[in-house]
Amino acid sequence: MAWVPNSQFEDGLVDMEPDFNFVHGQMAYDIRKQGELWPRPKSTYEYLKSREKRNSELENLHGSRGGSGRDIRESLQLMENIQKIAGTRPLGEHATMKDWEDDSTNELEALAMMRHFGMMSMAIDSLHVQPEVKPPEGPIQIITNGRKQFPLITDPEFFKPRKIPRKKN
Repeated sequence: MAWVPNSQFEDGLVDMEPDFNFVHGQMAYDIRKQGELWPRPKSTYEYLKSREKRNSELENLHGSRGGSGRDIRESLQLMENIQKIAGTRPLGEHATMKDWEDDSTNELEALAMMRHFGMMSMAIDSLHVQPEVKPPEGPIQIITNGRKQFPLITDPEFFKPRKIPRKKN
């Protein structure tokens, strides 16, 4: 009597690793996935339409959550911070829409922001003098990087192979 397998080994293997590119298994997997996702049932589209309708009704009823008022308020707060950095407005005064339309202080505020955030003007010598790096002294130096310490070995003789001492009997 011939041996008969009691399991579908290939099917089980493909189901375990669906992304392996076994030709027949991969094709079967792709067909099965495509069947799951396409075509979508009508209930999905009906749900999306009803959700969109409900959201628009709620927005009309309560007003939008974000809105232009919040955007304007955030923009005015940003302008207030810029004016504080530049010194173009007395401390404690809030920015207004009149300041938003005023272009007379734009250059002054831009220069003040560049200086505040570290981009110095090119007219001023903005490059710092780099300290000279001293060559290591001695054959072994301890280098510190944060909390870690490690040896820097500069002696070329240290790395040359030497004779291994043999024990005498």
